[in-house]
Amino acid sequence: MLMVDFDQVAASRALSRIPVVVSIGVFDGLHTGHLKVIETAVQEARRRRSCSSAVLTFSINPKTVMGRNPYAKPLMSLRQSTDFFSDLGVDYLVVIDFSPEFSKLSGEAFIAKTCSLFDVKAIVVGENFRCGSGAGTGPAEIARLLPRYSEGASVIVPETYRLADGTEDSSTLVRKSLTEGRIAETASLLGRNYALDLAQLPPRIDGYALRFPLGSFVQLLPPPGAYEAVLVGHDKSRTEVVASVDGEFLTLAPAAGLDATARSDRYDSLELIKESLQAC
Repeated sequence: MLMVDFDQVAASRALSRIPVVVSIGVFDGLHTGHLKVIETAVQEARRRRSCSSAVLTFSINPKTVMGRNPYAKPLMSLRQSTDFFSDLGVDYLVVIDFSPEFSKLSGEAFIAKTCSLFDVKAIVVGENFRCGSGAGTGPAEIARLLPRYSEGASVIVPETYRLADGTEDSSTLVRKSLTEGRIAETASLLGRNYALDLAQLPPRIDGYALRFPLGSFVQLLPPPGAYEAVLVGHDKSRTEVVASVDGEFLTLAPAAGLDATARSDRYDSLELIKESLQAC
């Protein structure tokens, strides 16, 4: 997978002759609904055979830039999301450096710039997708605009993924369940365990426990409490632990079997499984 900058590619037109099916979205957390949109784009590109698949997303949630996001941190690190897109079979990851200036683009201007990046054959978005200043451009508007900038291109809107009770899956629901400590529910909404990126976080060694300062995490954390979890090593080894969150640290114990060398090493991630009955 090739990761590129939206503005740089738009200016250079280096990829403008490559036929693609592109999916667009914030994709914070990459929950089950997001996966349906991206997988639809990948599958459609493969069906057309001569097409590549691309994802257009943002370096930071636009709501955060505009001061409308109550959550200061994302659900995934950049490393995690990049690996995730690659594992889904995406060929091009186009990252938009969202800014107040970018937010002033009209929906038509955004679609026009998107179509200048590649030879766009189809755009895949969720039914609630909106873009442009005032968020006034949705799938229906894109379908009317697209022929002006990419002849023969179409808009594909997969059926919205809904939970068993009919509720639409969303990043908002994921954040709410996580910040309220409902870890098993969070995993159900994501379709996988919520994982904290530990790759760049050297732990503090305290006997047989590992401690990570809360301020070192780039991701949203659960509230104080104890959680059943799995510590994943760089070698993909998996060790069951209890993760305790207090006001200062995330502490992992027991770390049995970690010799002095292993305990000085860094780790890949921590997968939160469910709430623990163990008191902090």
